[in-house]
Amino acid sequence: MLLIHLSPMDPNFFLYTFIAFFIIIDPLASIPFFLHVAEGTNEKEYRAIIRKAIVVATIILILFSFFGNYAFEAFGIKMFSFKVAGGILLFIISLEMIFGIRTRTEVSPGEEEEDKDDIAITPMAVPLLTGPGAITTGIVVYSEAHTIEEKIIFLVAILLVFALSYVILYFSHEIFGVLGKTGTTVIMRIMGLLLSAIAVQLVLEGIGKAIALFA
Repeated sequence: MLLIHLSPMDPNFFLYTFIAFFIIIDPLASIPFFLHVAEGTNEKEYRAIIRKAIVVATIILILFSFFGNYAFEAFGIKMFSFKVAGGILLFIISLEMIFGIRTRTEVSPGEEEEDKDDIAITPMAVPLLTGPGAITTGIVVYSEAHTIEEKIIFLVAILLVFALSYVILYFSHEIFGVLGKTGTTVIMRIMGLLLSAIAVQLVLEGIGKAIALFA
């Protein structure tokens, strides 16, 4: 399903959008890191941090998705160019996920040492949840939503993904206790494989549109 072209008018558009965001945000794979950076907080403080991180990440992703195209227009950047560049970026992230490398496109060593008062925003909300990959996905998918109905579908998909991410991270201690490090690693690599398929599809679509324009 992920390897075929899906337009906003396709009944699977919502499912495609939801899966794409869930894979790139990947709350299950974020559990160990969230527990690590929030070490030393009690349960109430940790869950308050999670709530703040989810809200901030949601707002930032929506804003970038809705208004990113205006920045492209200002700089004369064509969407097919961004699809190719974004697809390459997502493919790099997918390889890091597949091979179990903590992605440098999302979290830098310095951000891991942020003060506990700020970790909900950095690095939890940005760039771990809403990082370059999520922003790229948001801008590209939203550019294909042309009607009010399509934009509403897009928005609902984002809200549902973050709602599910909130539940997963809220119960991260319990989930990690069940899955363990091995389980979360396996899930991350499966997500990486699916993300690589989406990345290749974006590149192919971008190249196809470029050829059609200049042919």
